[in-house]
Amino acid sequence: VVGNIRQGAGLADLDVTTDESGNAAVRAGAYLGENAYTDVTVGAGGDTELNLNLDVSPSVTLKGSVSNSGDTSVGIFFERDY
Repeated sequence: VVGNIRQGAGLADLDVTTDESGNAAVRAGAYLGENAYTDVTVGAGGDTELNLNLDVSPSVTLKGSVSNSGDTSVGIFFERDY
């Protein structure tokens, strides 16, 4: 069922999760382009978080996050396969 909704809405990801306290959340994500991906997570209590990943190169990704509570983060990630 979730796969059909995901595909019908044109999303790359659609997940329903629960945390250790049993609180449910829904996460929906999509590619904005070849190098950009975003997802939104909405919790049962109304908490919301938006994430953005931008692949600058095959090894470098910029990541940012903002929530409705005002929490923000940004980071540069380097990945290399050995």
